[in-house]
Amino acid sequence: MESNHAQSPASARDALRGLEGDRLELARRTRSPRWYYPGLALFTAAIPLAPLAGGVWVFVVIAFACLGLVGLERAFVLTTGISTNRVPGPRSLLVLVVMGIVVLTMVFVSGLAVHADSTAWALMAGAVSFLVMFPGGYVYDHFYGQELRRGV
Repeated sequence: MESNHAQSPASARDALRGLEGDRLELARRTRSPRWYYPGLALFTAAIPLAPLAGGVWVFVVIAFACLGLVGLERAFVLTTGISTNRVPGPRSLLVLVVMGIVVLTMVFVSGLAVHADSTAWALMAGAVSFLVMFPGGYVYDHFYGQELRRGV
């Protein structure tokens, strides 16, 4: 689409300032509420702890944990008014990938531990998942906000 009028440098600067203001407001609004990451950590930790339930209860625990995660995300959208589906930059993506790898590893460790009758190792896998998601979520929020403010 072509414009028939030239933009003045002043109007271009105003437009850029407006975009910067929008980025700052988005970064402020996407900051998670205080309750979000403890809840995320609890629901996530339930997944590697599920094999301890045994039998069909493993699937029940995982189903409720997944429903809890979906509900938590829905509550986040309702609270902040923001729904994002894309990671804005490389540092926040790295945090997500590391957290995901650790949690998936803990699910594997927990399954092996329960198979080997080692409840302590299965509990440790749940604890590690919780401890990765809780502070890791705040680290993710920090990088996410920085990247939104910089427009990365």
